[in-house]
Amino acid sequence: MFSVRETPWHGLGAVLDRPPATIAAAIKASGLGWRVEREPIGVDRGDAATVDDWWEPRCEQIPGYYATVRQDTRAVLGIVGERYRIVQNEEAFRFVDQLLGSSLHFETAGSLHGGRRVWVLATLPEHVEVGGDPVCPYVLLMNSHDGSTAVIAATTPVRVVCQNTLNWGLERAQQRFSIRHTEQIGRRVHEARRVLDLSIDYYEQFRATGNRLASESCSERQLRRVLDELYPSGMEDRVSDSARRSREQTKQRIVELFLYGDTQGNAPGSKWAAVNAIVEYGDWHRAIRQGGERFARAVDNGADKTRALELITAA
Repeated sequence: MFSVRETPWHGLGAVLDRPPATIAAAIKASGLGWRVEREPIGVDRGDAATVDDWWEPRCEQIPGYYATVRQDTRAVLGIVGERYRIVQNEEAFRFVDQLLGSSLHFETAGSLHGGRRVWVLATLPEHVEVGGDPVCPYVLLMNSHDGSTAVIAATTPVRVVCQNTLNWGLERAQQRFSIRHTEQIGRRVHEARRVLDLSIDYYEQFRATGNRLASESCSERQLRRVLDELYPSGMEDRVSDSARRSREQTKQRIVELFLYGDTQGNAPGSKWAAVNAIVEYGDWHRAIRQGGERFARAVDNGADKTRALELITAA
């Protein structure tokens, strides 16, 4: 994979100073310059005698089924039907390029599971500023070479760098567009652009909501009332003393982030800063219950974020 400017959490792939200027440069940087081809598959029926009494293996081809084979490694990626059309990696880049045109900026791209999944992520030309803080929407294209999924194009606020952020990015997508592997991907560009353009309205609404929250003040007392709703003291639900202490520590940490954290951004003391403090805690400070990475906390904490936004908006 490659990533522009920022090193991914896993430390893998090439980190570029600036976005690739061409599709060819993006393919080279991401290591996606290989092709996938369909090849017939069969069942080994064992050795069979020929008329010359030579013994040779006999393979019976399975009609209607093929293996998708990565040509540089000869790895079998999946089994597909006869109507399955392979979307090459270069086609995936070209599709994203056609979606966005001259304003294209590739952000990350790579392959997963030996090439079974491929993604391309580009920044949208419309950057959104909320409460004085930049929010960058992305266009994500995901393709599978194992027959497990369609080609999916989506707009998402998630910067994809691995399988889990890919899953999260698709889950958080405001609009998504699927193309079956039996179709010509290039013929669906105009329809995909029409569907995905609707998501720009979402970011405009998000900006309006964020700017309104950034213009409304939020006191520490207001925030603590919201946190008491999100993390009750436990007197009524009879939680253990340790759980009660943990909730109090959580609330105190969020208040500290609200008052002193970097997520205050350009709107300190506002409802927007309060939302960011809760989100930052959920994404980066909440303890991991099981093995996993930081972004997994945000997925698990989605309900808290939604509820927090509702409570702070009404505060």
